Amino acid sequence: KSYLQKVPMVGVTVDPATLLTVRGARGTAQLAYSTDFVATTGTYETSIALQDAELVFVGYGIVAPEQQWDDYKGVDVRGKILVMMNNDPATEDPAFFAGKGRTYYGRYTYKYEIAAEKGALGAIVIHTTPSAGYRYEVIRNSWSREMFDLEEKNPGPRLRVKAWTTEEATKRYLALAGYSLDSLTAAAQSASFSPVNLGLTLNGTIRAGIRRMETNNIIGKVEGSDPLLKAQHVIFTAHYDHFGIGRPINGDSIYNGALDNASGTALMLNLAEAFASQKERPKRSLLFAAVAAEEQGLLGSKYYANNPTVPLASLAANINTDVINVIGRTTDISWQGSDRSSLGNDLAAIAAPRGLTVLPDMAPEQGGFFRSDHFSFAKVGVPAMSMGSGSKFVGVDTAFVRTMRERGGRIYHQPSDEIYPDWNFDGALQQAELVIRVAWRVANIIELPYWNRGSEFEAARKRALGK
Repeated sequence: KSYLQKVPMVGVTVDPATLLTVRGARGTAQLAYSTDFVATTGTYETSIALQDAELVFVGYGIVAPEQQWDDYKGVDVRGKILVMMNNDPATEDPAFFAGKGRTYYGRYTYKYEIAAEKGALGAIVIHTTPSAGYRYEVIRNSWSREMFDLEEKNPGPRLRVKAWTTEEATKRYLALAGYSLDSLTAAAQSASFSPVNLGLTLNGTIRAGIRRMETNNIIGKVEGSDPLLKAQHVIFTAHYDHFGIGRPINGDSIYNGALDNASGTALMLNLAEAFASQKERPKRSLLFAAVAAEEQGLLGSKYYANNPTVPLASLAANINTDVINVIGRTTDISWQGSDRSSLGNDLAAIAAPRGLTVLPDMAPEQGGFFRSDHFSFAKVGVPAMSMGSGSKFVGVDTAFVRTMRERGGRIYHQPSDEIYPDWNFDGALQQAELVIRVAWRVANIIELPYWNRGSEFEAARKRALGK
């Protein structure tokens, strides 16, 4: 046996000199790679020639029968390049696309998936900072380098072209057909929206280098003590990847990933050591998985979830550690996904005696639940949540909190994500205590964790359990 689970991958490096041209009745617009757009290929071709490929605006690119929403409205988009908004339709109604929150329909990965199912040649997601929750530089830094995907035996439909365009570039090329981004966005807010053939074509050649390789998930186990329950597992995850060496910023090309996510990986390793060193073991077994390629689309955890080293039905819960709190202790906490399953009850039971208030997602519009490795487990039905922090800090002044938060946003996916001397580890210690106590509780309660009634992940859980 090995601690390593091999993860087969394909790397795609698009030629940075790539230029694309949009043609319309009012002229042409040239799009420069990295500056105006980024792209990759889902079909691993070394050259994709686009000749008068029609652009069709499909609103948010969502098909959600339970919301009576279909942005495709039966239109045949086979062979077309689809242009779509990021995120979900804007609404205040919590019953409608989670209100101010975000559903999986709002994730760009979903949009590419449904576009591929519809037979599209490619899909372009329009980046805006409010809809993404981060600046275009974040997209550019992660996409303007070798991009990775899982090499699957039966991958299903795939897009030849997957791309993002900047808000500014999008406005430029839409104007060639007399459209404004604002008017199209407004039209896309209605369930009556129908796809718009923009009267624009995309031209140019996307050239890419392709290589195949393997990376690894690293997995350890602490066996449970109960003769029956030890066959069930609570799995911890933390992604150990970042971006390596990339585009220099202020002369620095090493993307360290100290917070995101060397910090969460270190915390998970300490948890593993703590559990392994205890004489008393929990009833259920514990798995500790340092997963690969999270920054490429949760690839390592996706591979594990689809190829688990133990029976899928035996995975009782997932607890993910992604970025620790380096500001200070808090009197409240917010964990991604705690309000979606019975795991939230376990968190509350541990938090209350410690005087901690459990908060819902503090930034639901950013779709944090869908952006780290716990989501890979949720998709296959495993109740999952990701460790978070709080908002009311103890023993640190407001100026320090403001400075740290501003820095956190500034260093996200940048070479400047490195260790700083003013980090305060009191909050991380508080998080570690909570994680270990919540995990101990989950690993010892007889009843299996479960999704809240009506959850979109409930059906997958029932399938996994054979119900």
